[in-house]
Amino acid sequence: MAVMVANLRDFRQLSKTLSPKENFDFMNSFLRRFGPIVRQEDGLISKYLGAGFMALFPGYAEEAIRAAVAIRRELSVYNQHRRSSGYPIVDVGIAIHKGPLMLGIIGEERRWEGNVISDDVQRTTMLEQISDIVGCCIIVTRDYYEQLRSPERFMHRSLGRIRLESSDEAMELIDVFEGDPEQQRAAKERTKALFERGLALCQAGRFYDARETFVEVIKQNRMDRAAKLYFYLCDEYYQKGAGAGWNGTLAV
Repeated sequence: MAVMVANLRDFRQLSKTLSPKENFDFMNSFLRRFGPIVRQEDGLISKYLGAGFMALFPGYAEEAIRAAVAIRRELSVYNQHRRSSGYPIVDVGIAIHKGPLMLGIIGEERRWEGNVISDDVQRTTMLEQISDIVGCCIIVTRDYYEQLRSPERFMHRSLGRIRLESSDEAMELIDVFEGDPEQQRAAKERTKALFERGLALCQAGRFYDARETFVEVIKQNRMDRAAKLYFYLCDEYYQKGAGAGWNGTLAV
């Protein structure tokens, strides 16, 4: 199944400004607004998280990404209402991956609940946690993206091979910017070819050329966090060398 993890970013800071009742009211309001979008795409919410939810999509891979884009677009409307009412706006990070999993019941005599057991679920959770670091509203794995029947329908760019610091395994990741705010979406589309050229140069070990390419990306889109990460990586490797065993992977 496709697994989606959607979480409110910086919710801990927001929750500090709310009373316990206001926290519960806010989360229930948030989930009532965005939960139905999952069901519209034949998904099911498997678990409520502290500041979001995990959803499963047993059908076509497109259903998960359509739901993610719809959530991001609805978020813009939601934030307009919050801003006009004097409330701070909120942001949501979304990660999607697809793999085998086991659905079952866990617990003991007095307390049972449904649960999902899978390494891929944990991987999706970790991807959502780094999505903000690399400047993605929706981040997906290459393994998932290649299962889409019409991947060209969604605006996206490769992020290269990224290894989480808590993992030994690197994954090729995709930034789906279809649901980004309009200005950010346009900037990423405008610099997509340049960004991916920088990736190719970096992976080929041409760190000076890659560094200069990412400088050009940043000049056109100063909010591009992924380009900045790669710029610093290429600058360091150009100055000091990459070391033995380097394979073109960015550690985050």
